[in-house]
Amino acid sequence: MTTSPTAAPTMNGRSLFLLLASTMTVMAGATLAPALPGMEAAFAQEESAEFWVKMILSAPGLLIACCAPMVGWLLDHWKKKQVLILALCLYGVSGVSGYFLHDSLIAILLGRIALGVAVAGVMVACTTLAGDYFAGPHLARYMGVQAAFGGFGGVLFLGMAGLLADIDWTAPFLIYLFAFIVLPGAMLFLDEPERKAIPGGDLGGAAPAPPGGPLALSYVLAAFEVLALYMAPLHYPFYVAQFGVTDGSEIGFAIAGMLLLTATVSMYYRKFGGLFPFPVLHGAGWLLIAIGWGLLGFAPSYGVALAGMAAAGVGFGMIRPNLIVWLFSYTPPMLRGRIIGGVTTCFFIGQFLCPLLTQPLIDHYGISATFAVAGGVSLILAALLLAASLKAAPAPSAAKP
Repeated sequence: MTTSPTAAPTMNGRSLFLLLASTMTVMAGATLAPALPGMEAAFAQEESAEFWVKMILSAPGLLIACCAPMVGWLLDHWKKKQVLILALCLYGVSGVSGYFLHDSLIAILLGRIALGVAVAGVMVACTTLAGDYFAGPHLARYMGVQAAFGGFGGVLFLGMAGLLADIDWTAPFLIYLFAFIVLPGAMLFLDEPERKAIPGGDLGGAAPAPPGGPLALSYVLAAFEVLALYMAPLHYPFYVAQFGVTDGSEIGFAIAGMLLLTATVSMYYRKFGGLFPFPVLHGAGWLLIAIGWGLLGFAPSYGVALAGMAAAGVGFGMIRPNLIVWLFSYTPPMLRGRIIGGVTTCFFIGQFLCPLLTQPLIDHYGISATFAVAGGVSLILAALLLAASLKAAPAPSAAKP
């Protein structure tokens, strides 16, 4: 069965299970954040234990970065639904493996590497299928809801992970069994999009490739977005120790609260997305992230730190759906698999680089100073985007009716 883009993203079985599948890209990494201190204690005898434990959280990013372009190519040449089904199966098996292989840091790391391959399949397939199922302003609405589902899913999964981490650091791995709950619904309700034949040399009036400048900008912004976002699950559990906060549940709910704000803002992207050009919305989002990480850099109390997390959460809620809708606004349909594969690679290059770039700063200058530096970089990005938007002629967003 094939399908063409629908008029509106109604909440039917297809939309629901595509949204549920998309939540697992958030769950892939951040879910383990509350377990990091316990995992580090369990492997304290290992050399550079803190670094390797953090790499377990972010290692899937390297595999996602490497595999996403190949997944995108596969989606453009094979059945997209089948790619998603296979990825969901691998996701469940590799994700839960850490619970059973908890005696070996290497075994856990290998399981996380396999999880990275699975996440590449899930993330690229879900986003590409959304572009096939929905079009125009309805795509903008769906992408806002998808980002919201990811945020709400992060709240739920992080809250559960925090409670489970208080029982044992291995217990959060069991949350990855959620893939086997989504799998039957995806098999039953998702359908294969219609694949239109493109005659030789005829691209239906579309350019053979998207503009190089906007595409490069989208890729750079994607990498910086996830690099900044991953500082929360990666470093926040260790950051708040200076305020006497060490309970896994309290840490998990703090990060979940940030994701809740991200999800809420993303859900309303359809309301405000059409009011401003893409660069303006993106610049405003990065300004809020700069404020948030800057507050963490100079926080005199735990309350101020929570305020910083809140400001950053609002900023991330603005930029994630905006970036994807921006990308789809100039991407030819026949190239979407490869283009989304490319932006997914950039997302997870940012994730993989996060500990590599930030841990040396933490070692030399401290974790608060590292958040302050991240706030400064975010402020520069915001200024560049807002300055560029002032020079460009106003253009309506694709989210605008």
